Amino acid sequence: MNEPFGNLDRLNHLLADGEFDAVVAVSPENVPYTSGVFIGTQRSIRDRLALTLWPRSGDPTLMVCAVEEPQAREETFLKDLRSYVEFETSPIELLADVLREKGLARGRIGIEMGYLSAHYWEELKSLLSGATFDGCDDLFAQARMIKTEREVELLTRAAQATERALLATYVTIREGETEKSMAERLAANIFRSGASQLEFLYINAGPNAGFPHCDPTAYQCREGDTIKSDSGAFYDGYLSDVARTAVVGKASDEQKSIYDRLLEVHRECLDTVRPSNKASDIFRVMKQGHARVGLHFPMPHAGHSIGLAVHEAPMLSAQNHTELQLNMMLCIETRVRWPGKEGYHIEDLVLVTEDAPKVITGFFDTNALLEI
Repeated sequence: MNEPFGNLDRLNHLLADGEFDAVVAVSPENVPYTSGVFIGTQRSIRDRLALTLWPRSGDPTLMVCAVEEPQAREETFLKDLRSYVEFETSPIELLADVLREKGLARGRIGIEMGYLSAHYWEELKSLLSGATFDGCDDLFAQARMIKTEREVELLTRAAQATERALLATYVTIREGETEKSMAERLAANIFRSGASQLEFLYINAGPNAGFPHCDPTAYQCREGDTIKSDSGAFYDGYLSDVARTAVVGKASDEQKSIYDRLLEVHRECLDTVRPSNKASDIFRVMKQGHARVGLHFPMPHAGHSIGLAVHEAPMLSAQNHTELQLNMMLCIETRVRWPGKEGYHIEDLVLVTEDAPKVITGFFDTNALLEI
């Protein structure tokens, strides 16, 4: 990559205004955010840690397993790169050595408590008994909330590519096709759209569309079934998350009514994505909207931000009063489900701008329930 894509100026400001002398990124989201290197084994081999030490002053340091060093050296924009030999040296030993070298052995250090295992946590405390450690997960979340121009471009491309893959799949679905067959074709279309890796792929019909996250089955779709999908994939390290609904054959008057009422609520929520409104305002509009149009609403949130992870801050819940700011990107997902019967789901990516919200996903038209 050779250049930052994340909002590192914001990270530096948050660190300067906070209590930590340094923070340590450990997760497969925050290590690439602070180094520019996406290391696949961070997800698949949890004990093969990669870490970024980001001090309040001085140069940051990227630490990786020696087998990952060639890739890291090729892609990182950081100047200080260290490596450890797996099974000979613990990654926590290397981290402790670097902290000592930088005069932070007695500093206040932020650690991603939500990711670091208890085993490594105990090792770190024993190696640096003079340091004070505390969770810095929220600091990273606050930095990542506001997207850079490059992140906006990446997330836009990811969402629109997935949306096109969804439409390409939907228009070819026929009565009698299995969910597994639909899922295979959707996966292929997502890869053809430029994705490097699938993150989640749900496409279900009829009674299974009433469940939130049901793996595709051998169920054969029938005339009148709703087809509901919710899928996302990685594009250059950033994620997509788009949901759409259709009906096999001609939709009934009841299905059209449900969808139209859901779409009415969805549009109201989209229009709430404006600076100075709060995350909780979107949830309130969605909950009140469902009640007004006569659709039940047992959901814990109205959507979420997205980036290097599917769910990023702010979550659009009743308890989250974060004010919306320019260049936040939010997935607004409006849903209604009857488990074992049918379900409907519309999810769009929206950019917070100075004026009206900018809906990124508009290629797969949601203005009417698609009949296939």
